[in-house]
Amino acid sequence: MMEKTISGNLKRLRLKNNLSLAEAGKMLNISAPALLKYEKGKTTPNLERLTQFSNIYHTTIDDILDTGKTNEIKYKNFKCMPRTSTIIQEKIKSIIRKKIDNYFELLELSEIKLQNKFGVHIINSLEEGESLATKLRIFFTIPIDAPIPNLIYLLESNGMIIMTIPKDEVTKHFVGFYENINNVPIIIVPEEGNGYDQRFSIAKYLGELLIVANMNKDAITTRFAESLLIPKQALINEFGKYRTTIDFKEIEIFSSIYKVSYKNIIKRLSQSEIISQSNAKYTNIYINKNNIKEQTFIEEAHNYDKMLYKLYAKGHIKDINKYL
Repeated sequence: MMEKTISGNLKRLRLKNNLSLAEAGKMLNISAPALLKYEKGKTTPNLERLTQFSNIYHTTIDDILDTGKTNEIKYKNFKCMPRTSTIIQEKIKSIIRKKIDNYFELLELSEIKLQNKFGVHIINSLEEGESLATKLRIFFTIPIDAPIPNLIYLLESNGMIIMTIPKDEVTKHFVGFYENINNVPIIIVPEEGNGYDQRFSIAKYLGELLIVANMNKDAITTRFAESLLIPKQALINEFGKYRTTIDFKEIEIFSSIYKVSYKNIIKRLSQSEIISQSNAKYTNIYINKNNIKEQTFIEEAHNYDKMLYKLYAKGHIKDINKYL
């Protein structure tokens, strides 16, 4: 935990209102460098200036002066679309900070202490990444060839914090975030219209949190995610070995059961040498040519809302809107 600062609050609120230093400075009738001094803590605002700040940032003086505790977030693994502006990135970071601070506050009020059950694993090959996925399934007591019904529920049930962010004009630039905070693994992803992409991102970021690799970490964590969601043994059970042809309906059925995309099934079939690379290529061409759309599904995180409404019902929280 770390203490909030008035200067940090001023920067956060400016970015929340999508204002540059020059734009906010003009509204305050001061220069951008003068405003920067407030945001760096080199100048302390008096009451008159605090009132001006509260007016242009649509907040209260109390919010500006709030120096309570907040969680230390490093944002080392904060991802946005290429060429996303610094202002947009900072606004998304502000949304993430609020979500994380609120989550830990609800945990404290609920007297719940989460513990990291997973640790880290030194992995140096794709095969070791695949093996780790198998070991994790055993840890979850899920058969190595069975579908994972709900990945978010599974991870929440094992002490992880999973959150999703709805897309709007700002957050449409957000790709994902993962970090260990207060020794708790946290994954935040954008809500996706296609549930397959959201599910794969969570599996991939889980690998990023668990795996330490000297090289090729991106490829290893990708293989880990593929193996976790699409076990090799499940493919063999369903499709057999060394197929020369596969009817697309077989892939469609597997996709609906395992909640994985057609492209990832085809990729895993090729990796597992069940079909050839050329067969995989032509199957993908068939999907694209016929504009075949996958069924959609939604996995939602529920632990936050369960804590919130229970605390509200018990009278421990008076203003529920603060946490929504």
